[in-house]
This record gives sequence, C-alpha cells and structure tokens, in this order.
Amino acid sequence: MMSLRGVWGGSPKKGDSMTEAEAIAKIHSVYPSGKKEGLTNMRAVMARLGDVQNDLKMVHVAGTNGKGSCCAMLERALREAGYRTGLYTSPYIEKYNERIRIDGTPISGEKLAALVERVWPVIEGCREEGLLITEFELGTVLALLAFAQEKTDIAIIEVGLGGRLDPTNIIRPLVSVITNVGMDHMHFLGDTIEEIAMEKAGIMKPDTPVVLGWQEEAVRKTLLEAAKTLDIPVIEPTAENVRETSQSVVFDAKLPEGTIQRLCVSLPGGHQADNACAALGALYALKTRGYDRITQDAIRTAFADVYWPGRLERFGNVILDGAHNEPGVKALCAYCEKWLQKENTVLLTGMMTDKDVGKMTQMLALRAACVVATQPAIPRAMAAQELAAAFEKQGASVLAVAEPKAALARAREIAGEGGTVLCAGSLYLIGEIRSLLRQEKEFEHVV
Repeated sequence: MMSLRGVWGGSPKKGDSMTEAEAIAKIHSVYPSGKKEGLTNMRAVMARLGDVQNDLKMVHVAGTNGKGSCCAMLERALREAGYRTGLYTSPYIEKYNERIRIDGTPISGEKLAALVERVWPVIEGCREEGLLITEFELGTVLALLAFAQEKTDIAIIEVGLGGRLDPTNIIRPLVSVITNVGMDHMHFLGDTIEEIAMEKAGIMKPDTPVVLGWQEEAVRKTLLEAAKTLDIPVIEPTAENVRETSQSVVFDAKLPEGTIQRLCVSLPGGHQADNACAALGALYALKTRGYDRITQDAIRTAFADVYWPGRLERFGNVILDGAHNEPGVKALCAYCEKWLQKENTVLLTGMMTDKDVGKMTQMLALRAACVVATQPAIPRAMAAQELAAAFEKQGASVLAVAEPKAALARAREIAGEGGTVLCAGSLYLIGEIRSLLRQEKEFEHVV
C-alpha cells in the first residue's frame, strides 16, 4: 500500500526522499482546500521561490479550442530547430507527469517528486498566512521551476482557463497566442462571446506581439481592439487551399513574410490547419526575436511528425477525440461528416455536468447510429442514465453503461469488426479509455 506520509502536511523524514506517488498525492491533496484569489497566490509563491519565471523565455497560448494542438506543434518545431524546450499543458490524459514536458518527454517521477519536496514548505508557509494554493496553481509553479532547473531555451505555456486571471498569467512571454475562441466556461468567463474574448485578451502584454488564430468576426474585433489599446503588433496567419485525408491535413499558410505552400500536419481534421497557422505565427514572431534556427525545413519536418494524444487518435477501429464543448464537437462533426459513415459509427460518450450538454448531444446524435452513454470517474461527470436521457430527447438510439470499461466493450460489440467506435465528450473519459486500449496493445505485443 502506498504511504501517504506527509500528504496532508509536513515533509518526509530527513534523508527519506519523496516517491513519485507521494508527490502526486500531495499535488491532488490541495484540491479540496484551494482558494483562488486572482493572481495573489501565484505572485506570493513565486516571490518566495525567487521569481524564476522572470528569467525564462516563453510563449503564452490561450484559446477555447485548439490551444493544446497549437502548443504541440510549436514545441515540436522548436525542438526540431535544435532548441531545448519546455511544455506545460492541461489537463493530462493518463498521468500527471504529462503536464510538464522537457524536450517532448513527460517529466520523470524522480524529478517531479524533487520539485514537490522543494515547493511544499512554501505552500505550507502560504497556508499559514491564509493563502490557500489551488491544484492548478501548484502545477503551474512546478512547471516554471522545472523549466528554470532544466535551463530550457524556450517554454510553451498553455493557459488553463480564460487568460486574464489564469495562474499562468504571471509570465512575461516573448509572444502571446490566442487560438479559436468560443462559448465555454460561461459561469467563469462571461455570458457573451465578446466577454469571453476579453478574458482571453488578458494575456496580451505591452511590447509583446500577439498571434490570432481563426476567429469569428465579433471575437476578432474584440481582440484587435484590445491589441490596439496596448499598441502591440498583431499577426494573423491564414490557411488557404485546405485539403484533408482521414489522417492528416495539407494547406497553404499565408504569413507576413510570404506563403508556405503544401504544408502537411499529421493531426487529422481540417481545423488543425487553423491551429497550425497560429503556431506558425508564433514561430515567425520568435524568429524576429532572435530564434534564428527556425527554418521552413524544420517546420515542415516537425508538423509532418507532430503527435498529440486524444485528438482524433486511432486505436484500431476506436477513435478518441477530446471534444468536450460546443466548438470542439462542431469540429469533430465536420470530420465525421467527411470520413465516417453514420450507419457504421457507435458513439461512446461521457460528459461533465457543467457543459452545454443539450447542444453537444444535438450535434453528436446526428453522427452515430447508436450511442453508449457512460460516466468517467470524476465527481463532475453526468450520470450515464441522465446523459442517455439527453440523447433520447434528440431521437438517438442509446443505452447507458455506467462503467467505462464495460461501456467500451458494449460499444465494440455493437460496432462489430466493420464499424467504428467514436469516443468523445470529455478528456477525462478519453484518458480512461486510452489507458484501457494501451494496455490491450501492450498485452498483444507481449503475447
């Protein structure tokens, strides 16, 4: 049994190093008591740790959808160009370490544990002063310390929620990026698309260029006005002549310095062309700021090789996609319309109670012959029966199987060898199903 020594306070005995499991348990232990106070907590913790973020070279990426894929493309291109990279993203798919990557590899358990040991006395000190650090704030602190410790040439920092008051917004990046903005997290960010856009615009900084991914006109207008107020350069790359296969996308990218023709991205879905353009804009901005090793050849190689789990990822006849809000589901449905036959598709889905379930079920019901509703192991998950009822209102043929492993087996049984199981609706569900599929693959390899 794992020891929980020190998880609720205190530190391991002198000379007795913390284990990876203990470190992750400590990180999760702050969730119930954490209380966000704007950026106050982050500033207090980082000040006690020497404000190491001020010496880091970084790119800051916000947006409703596509920011994870954009970050992955950015990191892969910078690594291909020969730079030592850091990457901080959320949430993780299967294991916490995925959130902090050095040169594309998740941080080791040993290094993560050492970081938690270093930070924990500071977290306790803040608690004694009434500053209750949240789990996401702690994760951000660990990432910034890791990148400083590993001496990264450049780190890509993904915003967690919104932008203006997100814990990552204590950084001063070389360039800011805002990918597609849509309606999500309205209870935190605002009831209109313009209000949400203004929260995302909060990552813009004076004297720092901002790259805008594809936006609806109301969003674009709001973001451009925010940039004008700060008098900062705006870079808006665009994708033209987009051509898809079921496994990739090819397009021409129009940039300030000219057009890159027939650029291939190894992430499926036409929407990835827009995400790639956002990444290209950031690479262009970095090149003007001294990152001279960024070349078109490096970009082509990297984009054709980029990998990001849980985004239209295939395991045999099972496709995993982290579409968990209205804009994400819309992009997924566009892919399904081109590449999947409704009569041969079984949707395996689980959703969170704080999402717009009505709109998502309406769109997804049109893309599958049958729906298997389940619920990932997280308190915010909607009960399988309740989700099934939401699909029934849309006229879908649906059954509820609460346990994800059993739900996967049932969906496969219905799909048969010639059908496709499309798993979507929550990244938490994607993580659970992906773990099951990877275990199967590893078992087959051993056998």
